[in-house]
Amino acid sequence: MNDVTPASDTLLRKPAVIALFAITAALFLWMAFVTGPAFERAAGVPLPDGRMFGFSPSDVAVLHAAVKANPEAAVIATRMYRTLDFVFPALLALSLTIVAVAGFAALTRLGVSIPPPVARIAAGAISVPYLVVDLRENGLAQALFSAPSLAGDVPLGLARMLPTFTSWKFSLLGAAVLILFAIWFQVFLRAGKQRK
Repeated sequence: MNDVTPASDTLLRKPAVIALFAITAALFLWMAFVTGPAFERAAGVPLPDGRMFGFSPSDVAVLHAAVKANPEAAVIATRMYRTLDFVFPALLALSLTIVAVAGFAALTRLGVSIPPPVARIAAGAISVPYLVVDLRENGLAQALFSAPSLAGDVPLGLARMLPTFTSWKFSLLGAAVLILFAIWFQVFLRAGKQRK
């Protein structure tokens, strides 16, 4: 077979999958360009999710103090972490898994021997670590912005753990994207060889 269309396009062109990708992208864009900037205007500092290149426990203390001084920022953050950023990681992980499943299906149709159970486990393993860490990070951020936390000084445990989980989240997401890139690079490489 010298065409990857049956393997790659069948799943990725299903209306439900296209809707999943669209909703995931819309949630990301809303948080990046509406919620994130609204929080930053209210607090004067970015959300932890906006600090892709890391931050320190002292940055968490500054963030905590800024939110404590601006109750509107706490409302924005709490609402986001309880709604949009609770749903977004699951949708993103599902999207990544579907792209992986389609990639493994394409490789199988191109003659690569991948046992179906291995392909299923590998497809899930690509995004599940990111999902677990992102949800934990969101829980830590939500705890940081909770009323009990804002009633006192920054909780030292949260100040130490939040930067670590944020770094892990972005590292695991980056690793998942690189793995997907490698899978699809193999698909297009093998498809190109079969066309010759």
